Amino acid sequence: MTPGGAGHSGRPSDRWWSLAAPCYDGAVGLVGWHRCQDALVADLSTGVVLDVGCGPAHLAGTLLDRGVDYVGLDRNPAMLARAARRVHASGPGRGRVVRGDVTALPFESGSFDCVVATGVLGLLDLSRRQQALREMTRVARGQVRLLEPVRRSGSPPGIARARLLAFLRDRPIERTDLAEAGLAAEIRGPAVLGGVYSMVYARHR
Repeated sequence: MTPGGAGHSGRPSDRWWSLAAPCYDGAVGLVGWHRCQDALVADLSTGVVLDVGCGPAHLAGTLLDRGVDYVGLDRNPAMLARAARRVHASGPGRGRVVRGDVTALPFESGSFDCVVATGVLGLLDLSRRQQALREMTRVARGQVRLLEPVRRSGSPPGIARARLLAFLRDRPIERTDLAEAGLAAEIRGPAVLGGVYSMVYARHR
């Protein structure tokens, strides 16, 4: 759940994530974040999945146990260290973690059957957010799945609440943002976690 950007460990936000890393899982688990993450990938049992801004890689254990090949990407060394321990605990072979930048993913186009971002894009300003969406679209040969603050049709923006609960940097993600990144998106189910986050399932347009 940290935005991409290898080589920026001196940023105040990186220092914050490093301090938060030891207690992060426990804190977000209390508010139901893990349950929502699990629901986003509940049907995945094959293929290669990229978890962008993976943080401590909560999704790794479940996906690896199902036979999914897991790649977690984050920029924060403290989060990646915890992610690596979780991946290695699931056994050798199908999982790895990579330090990298969500706006310049270090992978070839079409490398992943599914690309997942949970609580990452809202942390970025608009220009970096759009660049990240384009990069996720580029490396996905299948779906892009999001658990992010997305403006829903007929719903008020709720920007103040989103800024508080999602650390939203700018406005919520719009459907037009997804379309401009080359994605045809479907929002499934009700908004979750205070009505801020939505589950989005998208494919190349």
